[in-house]
Amino acid sequence: MIGYLHHIGVSTPDIDRAIAFYTSLFDFEVLNLGGWGAGNEVRDRQLHATGSSARSAMLKREGMRLELREYAHPAGRPKAVDAPAVDHGINHFCFAVDDVHAEYARLLAAGVSFDCEPLEVAPGVTLTYGRDPDGNIFELLSGL
Repeated sequence: MIGYLHHIGVSTPDIDRAIAFYTSLFDFEVLNLGGWGAGNEVRDRQLHATGSSARSAMLKREGMRLELREYAHPAGRPKAVDAPAVDHGINHFCFAVDDVHAEYARLLAAGVSFDCEPLEVAPGVTLTYGRDPDGNIFELLSGL
């Protein structure tokens, strides 16, 4: 039987920047820091790579976990920071909020970019899409 969703993993070219973004603006806390160096056969097998190495951080907040990884080898391919949400693959993750307008204003003032202003998509249901520093889309949602 499949259980609950344990965590979301995000690859980043700058783990320190990603940690700062999610801890300062989304109130995540660092659960642990880790990684591995070249010669880790288990990680090489997992990643279908040779000589893989990475830094990692597991962040947590209210039962959510977000795993961040910065791969030193092999280097990841950059994603377009403005890739549309309609592209194939996991296209966003969502945070439930009490007031989308207030969170939008707070994050916008902190320099976070958004794809749109808060929109009412159904009676009482409001959302917006924003971008982390690597272009990953997050949704802010209220009313469900």
